[in-house]
Amino acid sequence: MKLLLLTYSGSTPERISALLEAHGATGYTQLAHAHGRGDSGRVEGSRAWPGDTSVFFSVVPNERVEALRLAVRSYRAAVNDGERLHVATLPLEDFD
Repeated sequence: MKLLLLTYSGSTPERISALLEAHGATGYTQLAHAHGRGDSGRVEGSRAWPGDTSVFFSVVPNERVEALRLAVRSYRAAVNDGERLHVATLPLEDFD
């Protein structure tokens, strides 16, 4: 199993949950309105630094990880200007 951590900055986080579900990651947690700083600058939900980020966590069986990562890359290549999508894959010893 792997833990996938996705960060999405954009107006349609429901597309990310749909992407997860379509690729067999039916269990996930979404944290909305996350703020922070990255290569594209600050995201703090303010006038000075507008926008929000949604963070998704999902435990995915090893056999589904690569297909899901490919789907994320494909989606990322097609996002609108101003949207950002990143995924990190982390090893997971257990999940009870």
